[in-house]
Amino acid sequence: MKRPVVSTQRRAFSLVEVVLAMGIVSFSVLATVGLLSVASDTNRRARDETFTAQLAANEFERIRSLSAANFPSTTYDTRYYDVNLADLGTTKTGGAFYEFKMDIVTLAAPAAADLAFNAEIRYPANAPPANQNVSRFTTLMNIPKP
Repeated sequence: MKRPVVSTQRRAFSLVEVVLAMGIVSFSVLATVGLLSVASDTNRRARDETFTAQLAANEFERIRSLSAANFPSTTYDTRYYDVNLADLGTTKTGGAFYEFKMDIVTLAAPAAADLAFNAEIRYPANAPPANQNVSRFTTLMNIPKP
């Protein structure tokens, strides 16, 4: 009976295979890190756009709830809000992040509404105008009856 021949040679990866595997892993890690920064920027923009839409909706609803005596029909003071949408009033402070401006347009009859409210929200409020993001919203309202 013959005995099987046992090989004394060891199997291993060659240097070329190891370097190639390290290159593939490094490329994958770098691509993932690059995507994380894009995802972070996209998340920040989405959050800011959501906050501006919420801010405009809140202000439109607040105006709709006013009585005829307090309803703004010609002018609206610019208001400032911080990052948590807390109202800071009409004076720009260091904590202001959102700047809320609104133009009120009287519509000619016959129209579905009496007024058009065009809101413009700029952020960050303390940045130069060229570096600000702008969101615009419009709604129609009727002047409340006294």
